[in-house]
Formats: sequence, structure tokens, C-alpha cells
Amino acid sequence: MKLNASTISIKTFLITASISATTVASDDIFPNHQNIYNGSEVNLIKYDNGGVVNSIVIDSIAKTQPEEAYIKQVADGVWALTGFHWGYKTVIEGDTGLIIYDSGDDIEEAREIIELVREHISDKPIHTVIYSHSHYAFGSKALQDVYDGELTVIGHPKVNSNILESGGLGSSIPELSPTLTARAYQQFSVLLPESGADAKAPNPVGKTKGFTPVNTPVTNGEVMTIDGVEMVFYTDFDSDTDDQVIVYLPESNTVLNNHLWPTYPNFYTLRGSIYRDPTHWAEGIQLLRSLNPEHLINTHAEPLSGQENIQTVLNGYYDGIMYLYDQTLRGILLGQTPEELSYSVQLPKDLAEFPHNQMSYGEFAYYPKSIYQHALGWFNGEVETLNTIEPSLQAQKIIEGFGGVDAVKKELVKTLENKEFAWSAELGGYLVRVAPNDKEAKQLLANALREMGYRTEATIPRSWYLTKALALEGKLEIPTVVFSDADSIIDTPSETFINQFRVRLDPKASYGKNQMLAINITDSDGPTSGLHVRSTVAEFVPNVAAYTQQPNLELSLPKHVWVQYFVGELDLDEMLDSSNVVTNNKNDVREFFGLFDQLNESRTHFVSPSQS
Repeated sequence: MKLNASTISIKTFLITASISATTVASDDIFPNHQNIYNGSEVNLIKYDNGGVVNSIVIDSIAKTQPEEAYIKQVADGVWALTGFHWGYKTVIEGDTGLIIYDSGDDIEEAREIIELVREHISDKPIHTVIYSHSHYAFGSKALQDVYDGELTVIGHPKVNSNILESGGLGSSIPELSPTLTARAYQQFSVLLPESGADAKAPNPVGKTKGFTPVNTPVTNGEVMTIDGVEMVFYTDFDSDTDDQVIVYLPESNTVLNNHLWPTYPNFYTLRGSIYRDPTHWAEGIQLLRSLNPEHLINTHAEPLSGQENIQTVLNGYYDGIMYLYDQTLRGILLGQTPEELSYSVQLPKDLAEFPHNQMSYGEFAYYPKSIYQHALGWFNGEVETLNTIEPSLQAQKIIEGFGGVDAVKKELVKTLENKEFAWSAELGGYLVRVAPNDKEAKQLLANALREMGYRTEATIPRSWYLTKALALEGKLEIPTVVFSDADSIIDTPSETFINQFRVRLDPKASYGKNQMLAINITDSDGPTSGLHVRSTVAEFVPNVAAYTQQPNLELSLPKHVWVQYFVGELDLDEMLDSSNVVTNNKNDVREFFGLFDQLNESRTHFVSPSQS
């Protein structure tokens, strides 16, 4: 078909008309949740600890989570432990012992579960743990210690590497795991006070980590009989991680899963992680549906029974997921930018009314932008945004356009009074960038963010808003990195941390240098590796003996000393002065490491040598 100008005009008109019609319909069918930041009335209540929160959060959670924790025998030999902790557990009785689905966030949690099992279910030993995914694998060491025996650990083949590389946080780039951990502190209210209006919401951040690696990996469709219990494992269906294990128990027609949540899926987590593909999550829901279970036990939501009831819930969840995905793609085809998609793609009322589709965890507006980024990258299609001016200069010009700092302060007072909190936060961000030491400016921005935190219908953004508000007021410091303690990552191959060290090179300090350091881990069987600094790049050399250039610097040390230095438990001088560390020239080696960023005393920020 040959297009002419008239044809193009007609097509353009049809597309425009379609968009306009959708906009009109949205007033009645598609609730705009961003209105809570732009003047709509919000009913604020308090958590038990005094934390101010939108009442919708509490009402929504009550739809799919228990008011009080309970243990329920779902089927013969199958119990659901619901509501005791962030992640729920399933206990299955075998001929000689017990099998548990998930071990918890930490050792303390696992010990509590052991006591609950002994008191309410059976005193048989727990001999097998199945990891639903890598988020709830940190209590297994307690199971191993308490029962003093060989623990069978079943899980996805990726679990071990995911935990060793990024602590299970799902970092798409392992080197950035400390940044994800620091951002997780904001996501899960770790930095917020225990009581008062800004108090933290309940969170899953653990205490003492005790991970036992998977020693029995399973594959998709694998059938296994464990202590007399037949199980079918499914591993090809991602949800919030890429290492999910769904378990089907044919005898009782029961499915264990981490795909049906009590809330709408959190397709983009503000801490950052691997892309969570809605189609993969939806395929997992299709699998659950195809198994047609009589009982569905969920890692986060209350267990469901009755095939018809389960099918209804799964259909609503599937439709909610695919609505997001398909309508986001439709919006992209219509030429919408990520910013426009966050407003134009709204979950319709009929889907939003499904209890499991409520938004009490993450906000729907983030998800279309995440899909767009995955599909097309950062460029929003608006050519004028290709090379915008530097952010500080941009902020300066905006503030000047308003008439200067004092004029913007007056404008902020007015917009805050008008409850234009989203715009107040944006304008306040420009103001604080221009006047970073102005207490009044920082307080105005803090006021806007605090109001947004109180009004949001989701717990994740509440924590981010309130954390930033308190930081602006000087009441807390937000870390940029958080490292695990050395003991918890000591089993990670030492070359991993030598390789990851390369990204700390300061190019201003290293410019023009050409040095190579051989690093011999004395208690490792692997080859001597190293780092070769060539001006502004540090290349990781996995085997110095096979490299084209021989090192001029040498360092020999035990693995635990290197790991302690890597995570900041030892500073550079403490590492080099350790009795079991040997160099060919300590001063030259110290100068070599001086080209790299060093962790500060609090281990929450890097200090660049060119800025110190």
C-alpha cells in the first residue's frame, strides 16, 4: 500500500483520537494513584510504632495477609506457617523427618521456626530444606546446627552463585552489590527511627546470616521422592529473582510457590536489580493454573484452597500482569515517552479490585518506565533530551528563571500549602542542588518528601521519601555502599574480589601510570592473579604466569586478610602491616593501592585519592 500525505494525516488523527478517548475514559475506569501527591484528600493513620501512613496501606494489606500469625494443616502431612515472618514457610512430613520450604531471612528466624515446628507439628528432625529462591536462604545454617546432621539443600542451580555474587539481591552487575545493599537499606526502612511519625514499616532485613549452599540442584520438570514424599520441581519460571523453584506435591495436589504475592508484583525495585520480566512472571502463574491445585501455598500470601477459588485468583493476577505489559507496549507503539507512560498506563478498576493486585508494596507508575528502559534503553525518543546541560547548571538556570533562591523558597511555601507535593519535591530538588548548604531550602524539600511519604499507598516509596527527608534535616546519613562482613562472603572465590577491585581505580590519580601487582592468596590452590594498571584502566589478570607482562610488584596474603580489606574491615595500612602479609616493596605496593578508592572508616562511602 502506497501512503500519501492524506493517508498519513488520517492515521495520525485516528491514533490521536484513540489516545484522547483513553484519557477521557481514565477518569471513570482508571484511577490515577499519583493524585495522592497532587492535592487529593488522604486519610492518614498510624502504625503501632507511631509511623504515619496512608490508611489504604493498612486496608490493602489486611485483604491478603493475616491479622495474626497461624499454623494450618493444609493437607495430610502439609502445614503452612503463615504470618510469623516476612516470608512464610511450608512444612512437609516425610517417613523419617521433615522437609521445609524456605529457611528464613536469618538464623534467629530459623530458630523460631524450629521451635514452632517442634511445638505444633512434630519433633522429627528437619533433614531437607527447599529454597523457593535466593531471598529466604539465610536461616539454613541454624537447621544444620540444631539437628547436627547432613542437611539436604534443594534449590535452583543459580542460587549459590546469586548469593555469593550479590547476597541474593539480584544485582545484574556483581560489582554493584554494595550499592544495591545500601539502597536496600532505604527500601526496607532500615535507617528510619523505631518510633514516631517517621517510624519504619515492618521489614524483612535479617540479622545473622547463615546460608548453606544448595547441594541438590533441581531442573525443570524433575521428579524426586524425598523421604517417601513425591515432588515435582519447576525452575523455568522467574518472578522477583531468576532462581525460583515451584514445588508440586501430586499426592495432595498442593503447589508451593513464590509467584502469587499478596500485592501486585514489584516489577521494578527501587534498590535496582535484574530486569523482572512480566511475561516470565505471568508464565509462572500460567503454570500454577495448569496444575489446577486443590491447595496453593504462597511464600508471602495466605494459603488458598479450592480449585475454583484458586483459578479465580490466578486469573485476576495473570490479567493484572499482562495488562501492564501489553498496554505499556501499546503506549510505546503510540509514541509515548517513559514519563508519559507512568501516567497513561493505569491499572483499571476491575483488575485493581482483585485483593492480590493492590499496590501496598511498590507503585504501579514505576513499572511501565522499567519495561521501556529494558526494551529501548534510556533514550525517551525526544531528541531535545539527547544532550541536556549538566544537572547542576540546569538547576541553576531553573532557579534563576524563577527569580533566584529566595523567590523559589516563596514559591515552595505556596505549593506546599496547595498540597502540590510532587511539584514541590521536584522544584525543591533543583533548589537544594543550587543551595546545598541552605538549611531553609533543605527543610522545604524535606517537608515535601515527608508529605509524599505519609501519603503514598506503598511501603517502599514511603521509606525512600522519609529517609531522604531525615537526611536533609541532618538526622541520619544515607550510605552509598554497604558491604557484607568478611565472614559471610569468605567462601566466595578470592579472584572474584581481586577482579571486582579494578572498578575502584581513580583515573585522575592513575593517569600515565604503568604498574602491575601480582596478588598471591597463600591459602588458595588457584594461580596467582593480579591487577595491571595502564593509565586509566586496571585490568584483572587471572593468571600472572600466563600474562604477556611480568609484575613489578608482589603481594602475598591469606584470603581472609584480602577479604577484610576488600570490605573495609581493615584499612590499607592495617592490611599491609599484618604479620602474614608479604610484599617485595611495601611502600611501592602502598602507592599502587593509593591509586584506588578506599572505604572510609564507617565503610559506607568511598574516598577517592584525587579528592582526598
